[in-house]
Amino acid sequence: MRAITTTLFLLLGLVLAGCANPNAGTAPAEQIAASRYANSEPAYISLITTTNSRSDFGEHSALLINGSQQIIYDPAGSFRHSQLPRRDDVVYGITPRYADYYNSYHARFGYYVTVQKLEISREQADAMIAASIERGSVPKLWCATAIADVLNDFPQFAKIRPTFFPGAIMKRFADIPGVETTFVREDDVGQNYRLD
Repeated sequence: MRAITTTLFLLLGLVLAGCANPNAGTAPAEQIAASRYANSEPAYISLITTTNSRSDFGEHSALLINGSQQIIYDPAGSFRHSQLPRRDDVVYGITPRYADYYNSYHARFGYYVTVQKLEISREQADAMIAASIERGSVPKLWCATAIADVLNDFPQFAKIRPTFFPGAIMKRFADIPGVETTFVREDDVGQNYRLD
């Protein structure tokens, strides 16, 4: 029995290793430091969910975190921009213009973006940034699980359980008092305009 269990764990490890995100960013520390963006707004997070227009089913989760700097935690995401350094699943240098661009990149024919914003403390925001950086790169299809893991360290997010379904996180997040929800809708086909 022990041999079977050991074999199963080894196979699971190999499968998960094969799922590593080949698109993870590798930006050098100097580029990350040079792109740092901070603002004077109160600290907040925005849960960003790419949502299927036909089913209203969430298909990708990301988290914009505004603390001592503003980043997007985009686990297993495909978003890239030449002006924005990405290390593993964290995108740095997120100004308001680039935050809008990120949302527009995902909103297209057949999909809209649900943005759920919530003010939190600066300490919480910075702890979430640190947790996002610490997670490294996650495999494809693990975006919702990674987002839930970052949020679960804080009592007000205790109901956001780990799941593979971004829509489930979006629904649970909506139940938190103080959440402001907006939608980004566009009708272009394919990925969006280029922001240089």
